[in-house]
Amino acid sequence: MGEPVTEKWACSSFYNTDLDQRLRAAGIDTLVIAGLQSEFCIDTACRVAQSLGYKVTLAADAHSTFDNPVLSAHKIIAHHNRLLSGIVESVRPAAEIAF
Repeated sequence: MGEPVTEKWACSSFYNTDLDQRLRAAGIDTLVIAGLQSEFCIDTACRVAQSLGYKVTLAADAHSTFDNPVLSAHKIIAHHNRLLSGIVESVRPAAEIAF
């Protein structure tokens, strides 16, 4: 209750929102990314946040997706953990992320 909420209408939480401005005003420069859907919003959030200069950690076991006709959800998640490990500051299990 009382937490800020950013409504988004695209894969990027930053596109046409005030999220970047609010984070900067609060002095936040490090983000932990988690949620749905690995190949859409999670991938985009990691890439855009990193390009905006944030230190990004992807919680490797705290994002998910659905099976598709080509790959299982497990493989999609593993693929994005590997792919994004070359882009963001770190990819690690949620239990290893310290605040």
